Amino acid sequence: MQIDREEFLRYLGWKGQQTDLTLLQKMDRAAQLVLDVASPRSVVRKFALTPNAELAGTGFFLEGNDIRARLHGCDEVYLLAATLGQSVERELEKLQSLSAEAALLFDTAASCAAESYCDDVCLDLQNSSPVLLSERFSCGYGDFPLTAQKDICKLLRTDSRIGLCCDESFLLTPRKSVTAVIGITSVPYFPKTQPAPCRNKCAACKNAGCAFRKTE
Repeated sequence: MQIDREEFLRYLGWKGQQTDLTLLQKMDRAAQLVLDVASPRSVVRKFALTPNAELAGTGFFLEGNDIRARLHGCDEVYLLAATLGQSVERELEKLQSLSAEAALLFDTAASCAAESYCDDVCLDLQNSSPVLLSERFSCGYGDFPLTAQKDICKLLRTDSRIGLCCDESFLLTPRKSVTAVIGITSVPYFPKTQPAPCRNKCAACKNAGCAFRKTE
């Protein structure tokens, strides 16, 4: 898990403007603090996928044209849930009472760290798989509803396994947490001759006007 400066700046809404040393130093301190206090944990489980997009035997259907298109040709999927832990929440609450700027930088760094941690988990999955895996696709991407988070958490038993809960509004606690679906294709994967799947999740999203969208 790491916090890339350019990614950090993108989350802050940076569009190539000039940055000064003071800001960069504050960003670096916030990033290091996140890495120091975070307790990342994850849970992954494989499911068979039926032709009508049900996780076989669960009664849970993957709703939305985007997720179904992403998983076209996949007979199995991984469900993923990951969190940076409650310690990040506690640190953020402390900073909010001290400095709005420090809290903003810490919160942004934590968002970057959560994505980076998920990238690491996905890369480990890919490196242990003989076939190519799809990019992860999270609830809220495209027309894949946020309501699916509750089902994913239930199926993965995230509350008892990693301390991750989904409330009645389908939001995650701790907040710096992610749920996602990863397709398992039938395409052989040769790590020495082909790269792991692109990590640019923006390519999966139709919100072309998003202020945080990657341009490459």
